[in-house]
Amino acid sequence: MPAGRPFRVSNASRSSRKGIVASSLKELISKTLEAFLITTGVVTLVLEEDGTVVDTEEFFQSLDDNTHFVVLQKGQKWTQVSVHCLPPT
Repeated sequence: MPAGRPFRVSNASRSSRKGIVASSLKELISKTLEAFLITTGVVTLVLEEDGTVVDTEEFFQSLDDNTHFVVLQKGQKWTQVSVHCLPPT
């Protein structure tokens, strides 16, 4: 099994963020369910930056370490973070 890689996962409202190490998409989803105490088992992982759905292992493996995901449960949709919510630079 390949070594785990670090990723960041937030809930849909971005009110909670977790660091998760995983070597596969399946492992990331499993650890995300556990970390966010999600019991439905039906979730979608999307890229935080633009909402692109990550649903294949090939695409997952092409992503950089520390990629930021948003976990969406049934009925939730990705929304762009408002500029006024970002910390000052």
